[in-house]
Amino acid sequence: MELIKPLWTAASDLQVRALVLIVLANMILVLRLYGVMSRARFKAVKAGKASVDTYKATQNEPEEVAVFTRAVANQFEAPVLFYALVAISLALDVTSWLTVALAAGFVILRWRHGLEMVGNHNVLKRRRIFIYSFYLLVAMMAELGISVMLWA
Repeated sequence: MELIKPLWTAASDLQVRALVLIVLANMILVLRLYGVMSRARFKAVKAGKASVDTYKATQNEPEEVAVFTRAVANQFEAPVLFYALVAISLALDVTSWLTVALAAGFVILRWRHGLEMVGNHNVLKRRRIFIYSFYLLVAMMAELGISVMLWA
């Protein structure tokens, strides 16, 4: 184990900076999706397909707008676990380059998922992207558990 630890913890300050930038990239996705949703809602109201009252409880939203609302809501499901894993890893000082790689992969896939959802919206493709991002999330959980048992 002592041979592996230096490889695991090398340049820990760079790992922290990389993780912060990766988390910010995911937050930028959320802001982008909010913007897309807002424009879609405004367009629907302007076209008479929805009224301002529609958005008091986001009920009876036009189908072409609901997908954008769902895309935003989706960013508060699995990504919440991602944020928690990164925060716990940083708090316990058990981040590794594997943590960074898994986090980067997760965020890249979340971007692809979000853009697919508000773009072409091929449901089977979007589902496949989600499943891959979910696998990375599970790998991050496993890596955190192993790191805590070995080095925390």
